[in-house]
Amino acid sequence: MNETTTRYPQPREGISGAARTEDDLLSLNDKAIARRFMMMGTVRALHSAVLVGNPAPKVAAMYARMTDPRPGDLVMEITSSGRRDIDAKIKGFGILIDHREEWMTTDEEWTAMLAEDPGLCDEAGRSHDHAWYVQYGPAPEDVCRWVNCEFIAIPT
Repeated sequence: MNETTTRYPQPREGISGAARTEDDLLSLNDKAIARRFMMMGTVRALHSAVLVGNPAPKVAAMYARMTDPRPGDLVMEITSSGRRDIDAKIKGFGILIDHREEWMTTDEEWTAMLAEDPGLCDEAGRSHDHAWYVQYGPAPEDVCRWVNCEFIAIPT
């Protein structure tokens, strides 16, 4: 790798969830899931309400904050909200751990790809993603990696 090549983290590198058993917003029981879906509908309506031209300053500030999620925020993924995939909806609602640019593949996967096809570019041509990590459940391993998506912060 030459010195001008950017070094991105590998997928999931340095990402870990936390035990959140006291946080009922991340419970995965049926009653909590129903409540989460109700909250998602309300947040979708709020997000639509701030998508206006020439907004009042308060509305502009709410839009700016919702569209700039930060680690620790309660978030919701909005590009798949119209789908019927219940699992994706559940995993797209939770606490944002991080979002960042990272390699699309692990170093091991990249090395295997190069071995299969020596004509591939060197690491300077290696693809990367903007990945989002959301803890959707109470256990530290309840973390979903998302790419090709959009999240909004849920005002709390």
